[in-house]
Amino acid sequence: MRILLSIVLVCGTSTLTLPSAARESGPEPPAAGAQQPAAPADYVWAPTCQKCHAEIYESWANTKHARALNRLSVVDQGRECIGCHVTGPKGRVEQDGKAVNAGVQCESCHGPGAAHAADPAVKTGLVRRPAEAVCTACHNDRSPSFRGFFFDAMWPLSHRLK
Repeated sequence: MRILLSIVLVCGTSTLTLPSAARESGPEPPAAGAQQPAAPADYVWAPTCQKCHAEIYESWANTKHARALNRLSVVDQGRECIGCHVTGPKGRVEQDGKAVNAGVQCESCHGPGAAHAADPAVKTGLVRRPAEAVCTACHNDRSPSFRGFFFDAMWPLSHRLK
């Protein structure tokens, strides 16, 4: 029996896809240590973090992570690519016509912050340094711009402080 393979473009890379009957395994499970997105209500978004963490926010605001959504074409924003270019849910979360989760914000790496924003003493669910799997969920060979990723070398560059 011959299985036909088709080539499709996914985020600018070639991917082989099988007819639906041939691929019944379902979506790829998240890497060990990778965080599953919480509900939008669990997030407060970067401007809220800025109120108490201004120096870190200003450093982050000048990174590619802050502008990640803008790096996608309108077409790619409608594909699975968007999941690595927004915070939280793997699609746009809009308020007043603006994507409030645009970019790889604080909560992408450090965890949803609604409880912490309501009471700064609450640190539950937050991490100072994310597990490597949080980063490699996006920085991997499925990305069209992947050139290798070295967590220990990259982590200190994520949002340097003066």
